[in-house]
Amino acid sequence: MSKNIQNDLRYERKWIFKNSNYHDILNKALQSKFLFNLQHPKRWINSIYFDDINNTSVIENLDGISNRSKFRLRWYGENNFILKNPKLEIKIKKNFLSYKKIFSLKNLDKLNLKKTNHVKLINNEINNIIKKKLLFSKITTHYERLYLISCNKKIRATIDYNLNGTNFNCYFRNPIFKTTEDIILEFKYKREFDNYVRSNLQKISSRFSKNSKYINFALD
Repeated sequence: MSKNIQNDLRYERKWIFKNSNYHDILNKALQSKFLFNLQHPKRWINSIYFDDINNTSVIENLDGISNRSKFRLRWYGENNFILKNPKLEIKIKKNFLSYKKIFSLKNLDKLNLKKTNHVKLINNEINNIIKKKLLFSKITTHYERLYLISCNKKIRATIDYNLNGTNFNCYFRNPIFKTTEDIILEFKYKREFDNYVRSNLQKISSRFSKNSKYINFALD
């Protein structure tokens, strides 16, 4: 593994809260020993997740394969189905650590996911970049995100809420819409801070959750 990748590796620790609201989770974070502050304004996050015909990403996640990759196209804004300055993110997981490769795809700007020919264009563009396997758009996810940063600037945190998603089901001809009331809190930090994080979780929770928005919305 190259030195640059080693430097980019980070932990992403998650908690799932049910029967709660994001204000409660925000208060937990603000009152924790990390002394979080809001980093910048909340925004909507939209993603398309891709997988092969065998749903390899789903299977590897469920089987707990430690070294795996996830492919998604991401853009920001309240219009969930019109792409806006989208970027392909290849998220590579190495045991409990991960890093991302990001590709800007301006030529896909303003494509409409509700148009079959536009979805095919997106798939073709993704496969032109990946090349190693044939991928298809599987689901979308959409949610609001709050951004926090610890007082010492070492730990970033996000709170995701108002989660909903769409199963493409044949190029959006028969979409299946899903929602969840789960609130997801996630810490993101370099591996040298792992002991620091674990020792200061009293007001949040010491129990991490295994969570994948792709898996949650891909499975019925």
